[in-house]
Amino acid sequence: LRFGTLNVGLLTGRSMEIAEMLERSRIDICCLQETRWKSNGVCHVNSDKEKYKLFWKGQKTAKNGVGIFVREPLAQEVLDNKRINSRLMWIKLRIEKQTMIIFSAYAPQTGESEEMKNDFWAAFSDTISTITKSETILIGGDLNGHVREKTDGFDNVHGGFGYGERNED
Repeated sequence: LRFGTLNVGLLTGRSMEIAEMLERSRIDICCLQETRWKSNGVCHVNSDKEKYKLFWKGQKTAKNGVGIFVREPLAQEVLDNKRINSRLMWIKLRIEKQTMIIFSAYAPQTGESEEMKNDFWAAFSDTISTITKSETILIGGDLNGHVREKTDGFDNVHGGFGYGERNED
């Protein structure tokens, strides 16, 4: 399974371009952030050789938005999807004998209100807490955190491949 995540900045007019990029990179599942699409839905997007199913969640204004591209025939294994809000959604799929929950998450940026940040992380935590231990969780997202190039005491969770300076949040 080849998995990716991409902050697209704006998905309108770019879904074919992204499908072609996923085909070239042989990506099976790709989580999208900042789609800026309104409402929610499911559609099919085809590249030259591959077919993808795109699940998305937006809001009334063209802001935020998340989505998940799933390559066919893997998309036929999607059992369920849940759109929590315009920053968080998941799909559940069956791969062989394993059930996987794949999240697409787009955390509020530095400068957004503390309430917005707390609401996002509370929704994320509440949603993850409902998933059974027998299900595998994959998270693809733009969590808007600058963790820096140094591990600073987080050796067990930081691979040392960051860059820049840690943000204030």
